[in-house]
Amino acid sequence: MFSMLRFFWKFVLFATVVVYLCGRSGFALAEDLWQTYQAALDHDPRLKAALHRKQGAFEVLPQSEAALYPAASVSSQHGFYKQSTLDKDSYDTSGFSLSVMVPIYHRDRLLGLDMAKTGMDMAELGYVLEQQQHVLRVAEKYFNVLSAEESLNVALAEETAMMRQLDLAKEGLSAGTAIITEVQEAQSGADFAKAQVVASRNAVLQRQRELTELTGFRDQALNLSPLKQDIPIKEPDPALPDRWVENGLANNVNLKIMSSKQVQAQQGVEKARAEHLPTVDATTGYSYSDSGGSNYWTGGVPTSKTNYLTVQLNVPLYAGGATVSKVRQAEQALQEARFELDRSRQEVETGIRNAYLDVQTAIAQVTAFNQALTSSSSVLQTTRESHAAGLRTMLDVLNAERDVFRAMRNLADARYRYILGALRLKFNSGQLVSQDLSNINEWLKK
Repeated sequence: MFSMLRFFWKFVLFATVVVYLCGRSGFALAEDLWQTYQAALDHDPRLKAALHRKQGAFEVLPQSEAALYPAASVSSQHGFYKQSTLDKDSYDTSGFSLSVMVPIYHRDRLLGLDMAKTGMDMAELGYVLEQQQHVLRVAEKYFNVLSAEESLNVALAEETAMMRQLDLAKEGLSAGTAIITEVQEAQSGADFAKAQVVASRNAVLQRQRELTELTGFRDQALNLSPLKQDIPIKEPDPALPDRWVENGLANNVNLKIMSSKQVQAQQGVEKARAEHLPTVDATTGYSYSDSGGSNYWTGGVPTSKTNYLTVQLNVPLYAGGATVSKVRQAEQALQEARFELDRSRQEVETGIRNAYLDVQTAIAQVTAFNQALTSSSSVLQTTRESHAAGLRTMLDVLNAERDVFRAMRNLADARYRYILGALRLKFNSGQLVSQDLSNINEWLKK
């Protein structure tokens, strides 16, 4: 009898996997973590938008440089006139002019160039930040799918076991070896298991949809490579949270962006103040005109040629208070940037310490749930043997089975939390790179 029960338990687990795989519709696309990351690189709209945002920000620099370069313009004109004179009653005019303006001194434009360069640094950092977020986003969505699928497998196994227990309870009731309460308890367990299966299926579909939106595989069913059972579980290196905080304050990309934003705000204050300063421009040009008008008006000189060179000094005196207001506005922006930088530092430190604790918690949970799975499996076996001998009730068997399923689900979740926690720790400390996904990819079954 006991050997038959052990065979039944193994059959339940095997049938669960078969039912789940056969129930999936459409073409199954086998993907591991690295392949998923590569596919998402070509499709993720957020990453593509970040690239174009960076490239657009780079165009501010040539625009700022252009304000310091000479500007040339040429114009021409042609006209027809009617007049009442002694010698002519109509005539044509034509001419052209060429001018070159050379900015000699514009302090505000020089500072605008500095702001543009700082903006380029911010744009580059923004793209690096989006790349790191992309790495984390792929890992989260990939393991969310695996976690949902694992929960579904456990729910299917639990449903199969509960239905089998219900059948046994009904058979026992018919044979007179069980009571109606046992049938009702088994029925309750079966109904609960069915509800869990429905919820788990929906969760799988939702998580898969989120991943396919990232990779573009909308018309293909996913068959993701699962984790091996013996993945390396290690403490964070270095094993001191203060060291991680120190590294994060120096390397966190978002913190670097906020620091550059403060620098740019300071440059903005100086630029606004520079509008109080004089500016100097030089202009040179040539103009030509030809007029066929009356000699009485033109003095017999129908054409005109002019060469000129001027130097203009412009001293701003009063602009209705607009310049002073711009200075005040820039100073407020600088204060805002300083406080935003302080807030970012606090968030980075909090994020690192929380991620560090999450990793440590996940490590402890993996150890604990491993032991819990071993213990609950042993308890289940003993409870089934006791029930077969008439020493335990069906409710005891159902509770023992639920403990096993709960331990299986908790162990799987703890392993995923460990991986994602380690990635978030690296992300907050500014050290996350795509190679981290390649390393984790080696932990998957191929």
